[in-house]
Amino acid sequence: YKVNILTRLAAELNKFMLEKVTEDTSSVLRSPMPGVVVAVSVKPGDAATSSLSVEICLFWTFQVAEGQEICVIEAMKMQNSMTAGKTGTVKSVHCQAGDTVGEGDLLVELE
Repeated sequence: YKVNILTRLAAELNKFMLEKVTEDTSSVLRSPMPGVVVAVSVKPGDAATSSLSVEICLFWTFQVAEGQEICVIEAMKMQNSMTAGKTGTVKSVHCQAGDTVGEGDLLVELE
């Protein structure tokens, strides 16, 4: 159990604090650090469709398994493999090899 002991003032003020909402990160893959995308392992199948949007994001459908490598990011001369957090279908891919990404940038969305 987690127990918090508060003064009366802190307890009163605590009533007005917003609850911290945790994002379900298993369905999105974000860059953990600034770097360059070296490779994107998920590619569209023959039957998949792709289109180019204004934001230069590629959209297609592709199955991935939990733990499967999605892409590789190079930062400070080290390559970091980004893996899927769950089994699912790739909803959209927002990066391609050679792209520069920042910390927290959206790379891939899963359904």
